Order: sequence, then C-alpha cells, then structure tokens
Amino acid sequence: MNHIFLKTLGTLMFINLFTMGNAWSHSVSMKASTFIISPMSGAQVSSPFQVKFGIKHFKISPAGENIHKAGHYHLLIDQTAPLSMDVPIPSDQQHLDFEQGETEALISLPPGQHTLQLVVGDEEHEAFEELISKPIQITVLPSKK
Repeated sequence: MNHIFLKTLGTLMFINLFTMGNAWSHSVSMKASTFIISPMSGAQVSSPFQVKFGIKHFKISPAGENIHKAGHYHLLIDQTAPLSMDVPIPSDQQHLDFEQGETEALISLPPGQHTLQLVVGDEEHEAFEELISKPIQITVLPSKK
C-alpha cells in the first residue's frame, strides 16, 4: 500500500513541477512595462512618421527566439476592442507585427485622429497581459501640396 501511495505522490509532484515550470516560463517581472517613446500622446505628425517602442525589465527578440524569455512588438492602430489573451494577435493593417524584433517603425496613416497602443507578444503571437501600453492619441495632419 505504501508503494502505491509513494508512486502516486511522486507522479503528482512531477506533474506539479512540470505545470509550475510552464507557468514560470511565461512569467513577467512586476516591474516590466512597455510604452511608446515617440510620438508623444497629443502629437501632430505628418505621414509617414516614426514610432519608437520602449520596454523596461523585459527583452525583445525576433519571434521564436528566446522562447518564454523574450517577446516582440505589435502596434495596434485605432483598436477599441480588448485583446484576447488566449489567441494570437492578428496581423493586419490595424495590428502591425514586428516579429523580427524591430524597436521602431515608419508608419503611414491617413489624416485625422488615431490611437496607437503597443503590445508585446510571445513566440506564438499571444499578448503578455502585463506588457500592454497605455494608448496614445495622435493627429495625422493633411499633406501639404
């Protein structure tokens, strides 16, 4: 009877260590944050304009490298719906994916008000909940002809 108990206990401990390891592998420091360096919220810009990304207490690398220990940027444009944390971030004109580890980009948008928000995704393009920036508002000015 003790043999069965010890074998079961050993199996449960192994499962517990395995699942805890997976939870820790995607852990993000409580100090970690991501933000848009420029343009500043409220800025008036001409298209195309440079967007510079920032991060503290976390690493950025190309998607698939440094699995579970780094991420890559996604820039959300004019998004109001909350992100789902269980599915990959889309890659389209409103969800720009910088999977090569880029830390800045030249963006073209039509004139008018726009909202930009930075999100760090993992190797499967799923958002790190702790690494979603505050949205910023910018105004893209009409081009001068």
